[in-house]
Amino acid sequence: MTLPKLKIKPYYDSGEDDILNEFYIPVLKESVEYRRLAGFFSSTSLAVAARGIRGLLENDGKMKLVAGAIFSKEDIEAIKEGIEKPEDVIKRVAIKDFDCIESELVRNHVRALGWMVANNRLEIRVAIVRDENGIPLDMQSILERGLFHQKVGILMDNKGYMISFSGSINETAKAWLENVEEIKVFRSWVESEYAYFKSDYEKFDRYWNGKTTRIEILEIPEAVKKRLIQMAPSNIEVLNLDWRHKNKKDKKIKLRDYQLQAIENWVNNNYSGFFEMATGTGKTYTAIGCLERLVKDRARLAVVITCPYGHLVEQWVSDLEDFNFDCIRAYGAYKKWIDNVVNAVFDYNNRYLDIVIIVTTHDTFCSTRFMDIIRLISDDVLLIADEVHGIGSQERRKGLLEKYKYRLALSATPNRWLDDEGTEILRQFFGKTVFEFPLKKAIESGYLTPYEYRPHFVSLTPDELEEYRGKTKKIAREYMRTKNKKERSKLLELLCIIRQKIVTNAVKKYQILENILDSEKDLSFCLIYCSPEQIDAVQEILNRRGIINHRFTARENISERKRIIKGFSEKAYNVLVAMNCLDEGVDVPPTRIAIILASSGNPRQYIQRRGRVLRKYPGKDKAIIHDFIVVPNVSKNTDPYLFELERKILRKELRRYEEFAKSSINYLDALNQIYPYMKIYDVYGGD
Repeated sequence: MTLPKLKIKPYYDSGEDDILNEFYIPVLKESVEYRRLAGFFSSTSLAVAARGIRGLLENDGKMKLVAGAIFSKEDIEAIKEGIEKPEDVIKRVAIKDFDCIESELVRNHVRALGWMVANNRLEIRVAIVRDENGIPLDMQSILERGLFHQKVGILMDNKGYMISFSGSINETAKAWLENVEEIKVFRSWVESEYAYFKSDYEKFDRYWNGKTTRIEILEIPEAVKKRLIQMAPSNIEVLNLDWRHKNKKDKKIKLRDYQLQAIENWVNNNYSGFFEMATGTGKTYTAIGCLERLVKDRARLAVVITCPYGHLVEQWVSDLEDFNFDCIRAYGAYKKWIDNVVNAVFDYNNRYLDIVIIVTTHDTFCSTRFMDIIRLISDDVLLIADEVHGIGSQERRKGLLEKYKYRLALSATPNRWLDDEGTEILRQFFGKTVFEFPLKKAIESGYLTPYEYRPHFVSLTPDELEEYRGKTKKIAREYMRTKNKKERSKLLELLCIIRQKIVTNAVKKYQILENILDSEKDLSFCLIYCSPEQIDAVQEILNRRGIINHRFTARENISERKRIIKGFSEKAYNVLVAMNCLDEGVDVPPTRIAIILASSGNPRQYIQRRGRVLRKYPGKDKAIIHDFIVVPNVSKNTDPYLFELERKILRKELRRYEEFAKSSINYLDALNQIYPYMKIYDVYGGD
């Protein structure tokens, strides 16, 4: 069979067509030569260019490929100063990229290209775009100027018949499976299409032979060629070059009435505002509902979603898929995501894509590289900030660009702890709170699990109390002497930090923990929060009792965290011992017991931690929260300065206690337990 005998459509849209199986595989199966302009020179771009290539290999076909060099601004400075040559940068960046490929799908396709290079079946050239003065341009400048970012392919069969294709071919690994792809196809043997085919053919020829203005074409550096050959298998048949098309999800997400009301409130507030919704009440789905509504109202939309951590990016991606939205991840080392984001923005600006969604972390969100790319987007952008309090710091709030015309802030606790200035800036940028759904209402409405609150009061040992007094006495006296309200606030904050370090690791907590473990008849699905100093001791106590447990810290990578949570859900171990994580966004719905051995005074932390145990789960009709509260043994007779300061700090602790107690099913009993301490320190709710 030859190309003219194939049923080739003039236009393909991945929203309607299976482009891989309907276009790439059939035409490459009949081809003996493949020429391709492949966007930027990266592992994903090269791998995308190799889609469906098995048929070409079976025909002993050959391939020519041109890809644009990827230079950062730092690379350009090094080139200008003579520190590195362009060829050296291309070599360094490419080899590092090849060595860091995470996707098996990408690696196999790059290895296939390596096999072709080793067998003289593939030639690769690299395009360097230069400015008016002959200086190479960095990737962002190329995007901004609309220069070399070509996506064109030419295929020829053994009879000399040819086709060309061009258009939006998003060069990202995720695009293979999900992103919208649009291409136009022109056949050399059809008279009405020949002029368009000839234009594509001549375009490739100009690039290949270096006959384009301000674009220099280089042979692939020898070191890169050798690295590709090293990656090549001895037998091409061992590579799995097939992938299963990921179908859109059939299920339709039905939002709850309160979520729909939140969306309406946001729309009526000019597409801006805060959602203050209790952890576990569906902030993410509500936010995606807002995105869905804005897409409906505008048709074309660019979106940035920022959240605290990489594992939450993956969670957002999964939730977006529930609504059949595709997206691009942007977090970690910039060289892993920058070409994907640049490609998507280019395609959006050139109207190849109507929707582009970029999911990132707070740290990447405020980075110069990320912000520079976002500024290039041709339209106004929607910003969804998850756990918005996290971007109120002086460094991160640099990312709050005016480019974000549409704004949505999400948090159960939007106010920043000990940072009124940062809180005010966030309020000014995102606007007023347009919807609230507090925890008590969520429990009463049946959306969260009722819980029992069990406080445990811990006293300090004589040595701990002495250390506590020694470190706080000086600050206490200074606090009483100063009349400046701002200075007093700073001193109180400082004392809170000092106090926290001592009370967090109070040794008497371990005996109470052992009593709790002995009293609980069933410890399955139990979560223990502890400090770095406590984690080994806690696991030793659990191991001594034969309680199967696993630590869950900030050190595990995303795949390891998923494995741990899966094991926890399947009862591979009864207890998760958490340190410095499981506060924001990580879903562990089976959890029915939380033991808060260590906690900061930050309201956001303890509210998030409570939320982890209240999510609905089959068979979970009640949750239990054990909370440790340290109260030093001081009285009015010991030290008036220390007593007065401790009184103020205990008032802060009381707020946390009341927050936990007031929504619990044993509210009165919990309050009765704190009353003796309130009486000693003359601290009451209205004080």
